[in-house]
Amino acid sequence: MNDHTSHFTSMFYFLAGAVAGGGVALLLAPQAGKLTRELLRRKMRETADSACDLKDQVIRRSEEIRDEAAHRASDVASALAGRTPRKMNGHGDEVAPA
Repeated sequence: MNDHTSHFTSMFYFLAGAVAGGGVALLLAPQAGKLTRELLRRKMRETADSACDLKDQVIRRSEEIRDEAAHRASDVASALAGRTPRKMNGHGDEVAPA
């Protein structure tokens, strides 16, 4: 068995164990079923909200990195073409070359 298949098999067993453990935890929960379901719904909403916030942060940061890379590539291209690269004034505004 290669490493790739072994990895997926291990992941499958881990997830199967997590599902089985979650089922046992629900069956043995000290609260009533209605309270347990409400708690699960709340936790799922919180997790979904956290995931959406994280996704938004990752997208925003990747856009910042993309824009910075584009500016740097433009400066390098200008330098290679023999032109003076534009400068930034510290506020993200371009300043004409001196």
